[in-house]
Amino acid sequence: MAVVLLLSLCAHGQDSTFNSELSTLNCQLNKEVLHSSMIGVGFSNILDTYLSSYNYKGTDIRVQRETMRMTNLWKGHVANQSLIDFHVDINKNRTRNIKEYAGGIRYAQGWYYNFMGGNVVNPVERSHTRFNFAVGLSASGYLGVVYINRSGNNPAQAKADLMLNVGGLATYDMVIAHHHYLWRYQVTFPLIGIAFSPDYGQSYYEAFVTEHYSRNVVFAYPGNMPSMHHKLTLDIPIKRYTLRVGYVAQIDQSLFNHLKYHSYSHDFMIGFNKYLYRR
Repeated sequence: MAVVLLLSLCAHGQDSTFNSELSTLNCQLNKEVLHSSMIGVGFSNILDTYLSSYNYKGTDIRVQRETMRMTNLWKGHVANQSLIDFHVDINKNRTRNIKEYAGGIRYAQGWYYNFMGGNVVNPVERSHTRFNFAVGLSASGYLGVVYINRSGNNPAQAKADLMLNVGGLATYDMVIAHHHYLWRYQVTFPLIGIAFSPDYGQSYYEAFVTEHYSRNVVFAYPGNMPSMHHKLTLDIPIKRYTLRVGYVAQIDQSLFNHLKYHSYSHDFMIGFNKYLYRR
């Protein structure tokens, strides 16, 4: 009742003392942090014309670690998300006689504005509506490699980028038999940034030993890097724990220096959530 009274008085601006106390209360609530760890496996499809003109298909193994919390920005309407995404791909060509190995890690920090007074971090306990959504920006960096075990001067290709992304999150609290099942969907689009790419016909020996650089750092935008990342999850309460299952789709494409690349992966994910209170 005291919390409701403070919120009401603050909303109508009737007393500066109550405004100060409400800010303190919001600060305490915003110290609640969501940690999510997931592991998954699925399908992989990679094409890198620097290494080969053929598609390689196989298995993708993915691990994600996510941390989310509400901040005090814009009167407590902004959520911060930290995401680490690590993947390993084991693929083969169409005739199944050549293997391809790929892997990488992406780290992202995002800030998302919550509309309608919602809370996408813990909407079951901290929001008065079942549907909540937020939009915002994130900054991410990726470092990876693609390797094909066949003879040649260039058996591997390095992958690296620094991107500014735009995206959104939506949650829906589905109640069945007094139990809350939380659906959560997130989509991210790379907007602008820089990426590494060898030039067409350029070897890594030329680039890094003889220092014969040639447009190896390129400007990336949707015109030459039309990519998107999707994530759909369902939180299932099991006694004191929360099981999270979901689907992750990573659609990465680029055309730099006349070299075409795509990496498509679709993974089934499973893991656990945990809420902690940061002092």
